[in-house]
Amino acid sequence: MNLLLLLILGTIWGSSYLFIKVTVAEVPPLTLVAGRLTLAAVILWAVMVASRQAMPRRRSLWGAYTVMGFFSGTLPYVLISWGEQYISSGLAALLQATMPIFTVLMAHFAIREERLTVASVLGVAVGFAGVAVLMLPDLRQGLHASLWGQAAIVASSASYAGAAVYARLRLRGQSPMASTTGQLTMGAVLTLPLALLIDRPFHLSPSPQAWWAWLGLILLGTVIAYIIYYAIIERTSATFVSMVTYVIPVNGLLLGALVLNEALTLNVLVSAALILAGVVLVRR
Repeated sequence: MNLLLLLILGTIWGSSYLFIKVTVAEVPPLTLVAGRLTLAAVILWAVMVASRQAMPRRRSLWGAYTVMGFFSGTLPYVLISWGEQYISSGLAALLQATMPIFTVLMAHFAIREERLTVASVLGVAVGFAGVAVLMLPDLRQGLHASLWGQAAIVASSASYAGAAVYARLRLRGQSPMASTTGQLTMGAVLTLPLALLIDRPFHLSPSPQAWWAWLGLILLGTVIAYIIYYAIIERTSATFVSMVTYVIPVNGLLLGALVLNEALTLNVLVSAALILAGVVLVRR
């Protein structure tokens, strides 16, 4: 049952890149992210109230939620949405798999107990080699939109990694559900005014396809995914649920190919093998 839940979670998070690709074709990135964070936060507040879970009131915790809301919500969500305007959803899912590689690098300098080992150093090298294989053809053609799109996804992975290390230092022992609700709330507070000011989205008229993709991203990719995520943690461990990292890029690549007819080239497959091998090594 736990393995089935893990596969479902990987499929949902893998599909998020597909939802983003469809939505961002008609909705500006900031507005897409503001809608995602705001509605997800409202739903999670409703879940907290319905389950009679109390939100903490300490200012220091809400300060931490603000940092998490930016580096684990606003910034990476905007970078991914912006990047997917120029690259395929499958490539975005694959490049996002570099997050554990950035995490082990940052943790080495920030957390005394988590030092680099020979295996993790090798994993970092192999993982970044996979990124190089993916980006090299575009680098040869100079700086253009596709390369900037890939760089945005890699930067989002680094942002997620920094947030993960920060959470270990500042949110350890806190309720995961409350922390998620808090960080999504602060992410919405940071993003919504910017979207209203910059995008002025009042006259947008997305197609039904874009609306459904946007709603799927909010309900499936954010709210339901987090609920499943914490259910797995309660039933197993954080180590077990971290294996979802291997499922997400595979599902993202397959869904992009099957639904959007995105090409699975030899270059992409070699890069996927190297990045996943790097993740396996750093997780040892």
